Amino acid sequence: MEPAQESIRPVSIQLPVSTQTLVQAIGARIPARRRLAERLSTVHAKRVVHQMTVENVMGGMRGMPSIIWEISETHPTGVRYHGKSLDELEAALPKWPGSAQISPEALLWFLYTASIPTQAELKYFAEDLMRRCQLPREIEDFIDSLPTTLSPLTHMQMTYSALAKYSKLAAAVDNGVSKANLWTYALEDALDITSRSILVISRIHNNFYGKDRKIKPRLDMSGDLAKNLAICMGRSDDFTFIELTRLAWVLHQDHGANVSAHTMRLVSSALGDPYSAISAGITAGTGALHAMAIENSLAYNKKMVESLGLNPSREDIEAYILRDIQAGAVLPGYGHAVLRVADPRLAWVRRFIKEYPVPPPANGKAPTTSLDLIQRMHDIVPDQIRTYLPKVKNPAPNVDALSGSTMLAYGIEADFILMFMANGRGMGFLCQSIWDKVLALPIERPQSITMDRLLAKL
Repeated sequence: MEPAQESIRPVSIQLPVSTQTLVQAIGARIPARRRLAERLSTVHAKRVVHQMTVENVMGGMRGMPSIIWEISETHPTGVRYHGKSLDELEAALPKWPGSAQISPEALLWFLYTASIPTQAELKYFAEDLMRRCQLPREIEDFIDSLPTTLSPLTHMQMTYSALAKYSKLAAAVDNGVSKANLWTYALEDALDITSRSILVISRIHNNFYGKDRKIKPRLDMSGDLAKNLAICMGRSDDFTFIELTRLAWVLHQDHGANVSAHTMRLVSSALGDPYSAISAGITAGTGALHAMAIENSLAYNKKMVESLGLNPSREDIEAYILRDIQAGAVLPGYGHAVLRVADPRLAWVRRFIKEYPVPPPANGKAPTTSLDLIQRMHDIVPDQIRTYLPKVKNPAPNVDALSGSTMLAYGIEADFILMFMANGRGMGFLCQSIWDKVLALPIERPQSITMDRLLAKL
């Protein structure tokens, strides 16, 4: 294998007066956050935050505040990013010309800095990402060598593991760089990974779906990541696809300490490199109780349509759901570990469906999954769960109930959807990983306990 190559460094740019680079914007926030961390760790070190119960211990740590997560927090009513909802951010964050969606890059800037970027700052941030957008030749060859008998998600996980040799953070740790300065190397990795991600997923996609991978796409260096992903996938003229990409990455960019994000953070806390952390998080996402619920929901919706047709009565839907409940089947896409209302992100997906007509399938027939029928289910299933499964704390639909079927309806292949979502989740985690290094947060090391020992403490 050839020696590790440096990724493209940002060139010197003349910024308008009062315009900050991302590094400057992060740096401006560091002193205050470090002072707060010091105060919490010293002045308030022994204060009680939460009375831990057996339910917390036996219930997968649910409800137990135990991880510092600077960029987002999941409330019972939805995810908040630096204290703001997506609706609030939609009104504040800049968008790309002609786009109705929040810019993923604008949200990334906000997650990194807790500040709203100007249009000029967003422009230069996006241009910096595009300057970094290249893959080493050996990684391209590695991706091309992977058999298509493995899933696209496995290809993605293996590719990020292979990219770990290019980590600037890992090199800095090996060279004994001070912990106080590691965040700058972590940021370099984070921006490299974010920019490279569109090349990774598009190359994997093209290998699976027959595009000519030998043609090097001509990237639009003034465009955003979503537009350039479309270019790399041969969909540069598909504005709806570009808009859906922007929406999906925004909705899945961060979600507090859920399984995939927490896994990435756990690996990162041991000073694991960001590429390996992303790879681990992708693996965590394959669990049926986490991101795989998107695929399970997609399969469930497809089976329901095949069974009931496209326009069943309410009674037919209720009977179908009741049979599954009585059989002990899981209803994927309903309920949430933290949310106690319908997932607010669902409203964003529904709005997209209304604003952008679903394209007709190539065979001219009705889509396998009917988005209208799936949305009707959202009004029926919660009532069924409340009646027949009263112990379920939140029977409301979550974003997984509709997002996968929506992406399929708009021409994204079923086995590519999870990889698409994972890309957004990785982007969000990388923002958090910078602040882990800024604050010098320690390695995660909870104390384990046996049930016998737990009982003895009662």
